[in-house]
Amino acid sequence: MSGCGTPTPTRPTRITGTGIEKRMSWLAAGAFSPVVAMALLLLAEVAAAQPMGKPADIASLIGTAGPAITVAIEDPVYRKPKRYAGYALTGLLRKAWPEVDRWAEQGAELVFHCADGYAPSMDLARALSAQGIVAVRDLDRPANDPWEPFTRGKEMITPAPFYLVWPAIDGADTNYKWPYQLVSLSIESFDRRYEKATPPHGASDAAQRGFRLFVQQCASCHSVNLAGGDLGPELNVPRNVTEYWLPEHLAAFIKAPDSYRTGSKMPGFGHLAEAEHAAILAYLRAMRERKICFGGKAC
Repeated sequence: MSGCGTPTPTRPTRITGTGIEKRMSWLAAGAFSPVVAMALLLLAEVAAAQPMGKPADIASLIGTAGPAITVAIEDPVYRKPKRYAGYALTGLLRKAWPEVDRWAEQGAELVFHCADGYAPSMDLARALSAQGIVAVRDLDRPANDPWEPFTRGKEMITPAPFYLVWPAIDGADTNYKWPYQLVSLSIESFDRRYEKATPPHGASDAAQRGFRLFVQQCASCHSVNLAGGDLGPELNVPRNVTEYWLPEHLAAFIKAPDSYRTGSKMPGFGHLAEAEHAAILAYLRAMRERKICFGGKAC
């Protein structure tokens, strides 16, 4: 699981009113004949299975982006003021995909791909409305050594090659992601990115809340049914994490990983309310009934 600062989820995740559920409303509303409606539904399903914007290499985008700009921020990774040279995220997005504003209106997700497998995502419209900067160097460092190392887990790393920063955003706001070692960007519909991780039919309200929290707090690093990040372990297939962790230890580990594993890369989530922890665990338990392996097959 991954987080920066003190996450306080505010934006509800899109679970209903989209995807198959929304498209099936065509049939119920009688807007088209059954044959036409079914054809449109099938076409929509094919489109939903495709990425909106295929991965774009950041180095290539920056190579023709003109002069860099300078920003000063209170850095949540280094926990001190920092200055960076970089390029406006909005400019890079519009350069990569001219359709990006239309996709934002459709509720798309902007996905960040990092060298270590970290793959956070955020609401594309939110990303376009803020002033994110893709930093290319630390201006507090010499030109021949442009990044300050920091400790992550048991190793020292740097943010190279690129680091996304938000000059006007509090680092505790988890609606915004601060990925370092960033290499590429892509755009996907929420349905395509997380469909395999949605709770099974009939899941409890707690499990549904847990899914929203999982997407906001955990999916940047972890996957469920292979939907999510690659930095941390898969949590559902072939065995669900609640099938081999005792409940009390799993709950305690999520709150304070270092109390179980010295030098763990996973941050602690002790700041979440007990009800939020319970919801995440309810979601993970519910997913025992919905296991999807490679190729979309049940396992």
